[in-house]
Amino acid sequence: MSPPLRSEPSRLLAARLSLMHALNFLGVGFYLPFFPVWLGSKGLSDVDIGYVLAIPILVRVFVASSVTGLGDRLRPNTLLALLNALAGIIYFALAQQAQLVPIAVLTALSAIALSGVVPLADVLTTEQVKAGALKDYGRVRLWGSVTFVLSNLAGGYLIALYGAWLIPFVLAGSSSLAALAALQAPSPPGRISPVARQGTSPAGFRLPFWLAIAAAACVNATHAALYAFGSLHWRSLGFSDQVIGWLWAVSVLAEIVVFIVAGSIAARGVVGLRWIAIGAVAAALRFGMMSADPGLPVTFLLQILHGATFGCAHLGSLAALSALAPEARRAAAQGHLVAAGALAMGLITILSGYLYRLFGPGVFLAMVPVALCGLALAVLAILRARGDTGYGGRI
Repeated sequence: MSPPLRSEPSRLLAARLSLMHALNFLGVGFYLPFFPVWLGSKGLSDVDIGYVLAIPILVRVFVASSVTGLGDRLRPNTLLALLNALAGIIYFALAQQAQLVPIAVLTALSAIALSGVVPLADVLTTEQVKAGALKDYGRVRLWGSVTFVLSNLAGGYLIALYGAWLIPFVLAGSSSLAALAALQAPSPPGRISPVARQGTSPAGFRLPFWLAIAAAACVNATHAALYAFGSLHWRSLGFSDQVIGWLWAVSVLAEIVVFIVAGSIAARGVVGLRWIAIGAVAAALRFGMMSADPGLPVTFLLQILHGATFGCAHLGSLAALSALAPEARRAAAQGHLVAAGALAMGLITILSGYLYRLFGPGVFLAMVPVALCGLALAVLAILRARGDTGYGGRI
């Protein structure tokens, strides 16, 4: 039997969790830019590709809470390993397919497995932070962002050398490595055993929790227009592909810097609601200015605000949910966050398509009221949490 986690050196603990996050995001970095390329290489039409790419969003909305919630009854690191291993098998099977229906079905199955991967990894990390065994969530989680960028770059070279056929095999290998990394990840300290939990009645989620979920979902959804139409719009302004690549890279670098500098936010409990509010204000500023086509230098500066619109809001939501969710339901809480975020992102992405066709860069201005809605919800969550006897005095 392994020694208690409390006795494990914090650097070793951080290294084990960092490896877990890094390998979880290895596949994500290949999937986002290059999975559509593989779909196109199979002869799927643009419409068919759009349907296939929408499947993971819908899956996260409907199953993320249930899949992630299994981590409240099972060992979350074991569940994480099983989900990654299952995704690896499905990707290997996907590589053998060339028709729309089997590709869509296998994509849905892989999305079900992967819907719990990132939230379970966050549960494993934030529980260590909450217990005091780990000081800084951000310095562990940043390795996921680093690996994401590196796999973006590696994927381009691999496709140029060998072709798009390789992508499902790379995804299968990435998920398999992530499964091994999950097996070596530590279990949360002081965790209630599944047997003991069966005899308890789990507490429900209170209103401040749901307000925090909605606030975080709104702030995250402000990125919808950028993710869908940012590159297309920048091309229309005459920005080169190399410049556009750097614009995306700068945003991820800003995110990494925030994780390094402010990663301890994840340990501050309900105070994280303030950081969701900061992310909302930054989103209103970022996308309001972006709608005015301010030129290349200012656009670079606005991309740096990704550190606040994503980084601060992400850290704040993890901190707030860790404090607002009942102890026996923290995995389910992360699942609710993923599901709400996917729903909001999906709806705003669809709306953005219509708005971009009608108003061009005006679509980014439409993200401002979404950000302000997130700000209002964060403020309401703060006020309700202060008035709740379970959280009073902690903000």
